[in-house]
Amino acid sequence: MRYPILLGALALLVAAPTAQATYPGGNGRIASAGLIGAGGDFVTEALVTLEPGDVGRGRGGVKFLRECAKADGKPEMGSDCNSKYRAPAWAPNGKRLVFDAGASLALVNADKSGFRRLSRVSADDGDPAFSPSGRQVAFHGRSAKAQAVFVRSAAGGKARRLAAGASAPDWSVLNRIAYVRRGAIFSVSPKGGARRRLLRGRDPSWSPDGASIAFARANGIYVANSDGSRARRVVRCSGCRTPVFSPNGKLLVIDLKGLRTVRVSNGSLVRRIIEDVAGEIDFSEPAWQPRT
Repeated sequence: MRYPILLGALALLVAAPTAQATYPGGNGRIASAGLIGAGGDFVTEALVTLEPGDVGRGRGGVKFLRECAKADGKPEMGSDCNSKYRAPAWAPNGKRLVFDAGASLALVNADKSGFRRLSRVSADDGDPAFSPSGRQVAFHGRSAKAQAVFVRSAAGGKARRLAAGASAPDWSVLNRIAYVRRGAIFSVSPKGGARRRLLRGRDPSWSPDGASIAFARANGIYVANSDGSRARRVVRCSGCRTPVFSPNGKLLVIDLKGLRTVRVSNGSLVRRIIEDVAGEIDFSEPAWQPRT
């Protein structure tokens, strides 16, 4: 494997300090989907974690949990190219991740052990989020004609459809599931019942205490109360997406041509964690680990 070369290239692209639901705790590592070398002969698609305060200082760096590395289109020894590595979400205890492995979901521990695929429910399962107990997972299932949000045990088994025509679920510590339907964000009990329309937006992400929700619109990143009231723009930006709270609730990590952290209070930049390079590096879909 050519990790020393990859990590060296990544280190050069990390800026100096300037900086799915997240569960409460200390601020741990940030999981991300990574695509490296897309414009060349050596390509790696990976599930990685990054240390927000240490990247580029030699203490945290980029850690590969799972990867598909190809040289000249052929898988490298030790790679798993039967999976995709998208949309990671941390368990409430910060010890494992669930992610979009392609047509199905998969789980892996934070130390790389325990990789396991879940049986497929729809033609394409994705966008998973753990329940507050860590025992269930909400996810987006899609087929050629329909899409819906489902709930199932993290151990596998049958799934229950929760909301038709919905996507991008996120599970609050207060046991509400947010999702997107027709350009608006709704919330519903995991048991079903009446849904609440919160506001217009996409990429919903609950705060660690469940009292707030972050989301994206075309003109920026916003934070609102959990009932959709008092929405305020935190970051003015075009093309930014997937805001995620830090476990201590004070920061957001957002995808804006790479991953960066900003203050929830005023949107000021805290750190650029990693910068994307067109055709070479793309880090996206962050999830922040609660450190207990």
